[in-house]
Amino acid sequence: MRRVMAMTILAAAAVFSSADAQEQPARITRIEFRPATAEEGAGLIISLIGTGRCTYTIDFGDGKSDERTAELPDRVQHAYPDGEFTVEATPQAPCEGVARAKVDVRAINRGIWSLSGEPGPATDALELLVTVHGRGSCVVALDYGDNATDKFEGALPTTRSHKYANPGTYDLKATTAEPCRGEAAMRAEIKRQGAGG
Repeated sequence: MRRVMAMTILAAAAVFSSADAQEQPARITRIEFRPATAEEGAGLIISLIGTGRCTYTIDFGDGKSDERTAELPDRVQHAYPDGEFTVEATPQAPCEGVARAKVDVRAINRGIWSLSGEPGPATDALELLVTVHGRGSCVVALDYGDNATDKFEGALPTTRSHKYANPGTYDLKATTAEPCRGEAAMRAEIKRQGAGG
């Protein structure tokens, strides 16, 4: 009886050891930026994306750095002057991965961040509603990928409507001009409503 109990305990210990070995190590994968909201105050929100608990040093690229220990994803708020900065997060073992990203503060404060699209309300046309995400009042040139372009000025974000002549896959691109910064691109698959899904 004593031998059977000892074997059971050893088997249980082996199961726990095997489960521990299968756990993924903590890892930093990338850095993301967004402007702080009015409620959050000034500066940028820097999100460190990853999994697990990490101790890491974040170099803000402006001569300042901070050592943090946190469960990922983690975020920190930092105020920058205008300019371009390289932000780098370096973990301490056993956490893995190094993340590095450039941020143009002028584009974050005033400029284009990204594009998104969704089908338009028209049922008799191949319509796409394109949203130019960003901040500030900017002159934007929007290329719809079908030899049609649209140039407009106004506050971002803004949504534009475009009707395509034919179904297909189109590469869209938005650019801006000083004092705004940034550009964005997306690929849209245009198909007739009710077709293919």
